[in-house]
Amino acid sequence: MRGKNERGARGMSPVIGTILLVGVIGCGDLFGGNDFALTVSFSDEQVAADAPVRITVTAMNLGDPVVWGQGSSSCQLGAVVRVGSDDYPTDIGRGCTEDLVPQGLGRGESRTEWWEWNGVVVNGIALDTLMPGSYEIRGLAGDLERSARRTIQVVAPGQ
Repeated sequence: MRGKNERGARGMSPVIGTILLVGVIGCGDLFGGNDFALTVSFSDEQVAADAPVRITVTAMNLGDPVVWGQGSSSCQLGAVVRVGSDDYPTDIGRGCTEDLVPQGLGRGESRTEWWEWNGVVVNGIALDTLMPGSYEIRGLAGDLERSARRTIQVVAPGQ
């Protein structure tokens, strides 16, 4: 018989442990669990203002249908570059349709989008060219998913 201060494993009551476990499992399946994959790749590992790279983001859904937002039907995926502790979009000036549709994928669907990027970001209302250095980029599918980080090297023009 347990004493009055004894609990299940790690000091947690079995009921609370079961509720937490069910909650974690449920959240993992909210958007198809591990059945949704997002990747980002570059045409080159270096970028400069005079030597842009092609950024490609691919989403693949093998699970239940997912919707990650509402917006342009032609620009559903994106990517951000980390500068300090802030993220900035890499798809500046991308030509997107002005329609408003649910953005997402059905079971078994995939989507790939690409655009050119030359190391420029929007900072408030100004366009800033990133200083030479290493930066991390992640692909985006709305607020649903971010890809693994990939590193790209920004170099001075002419290098």
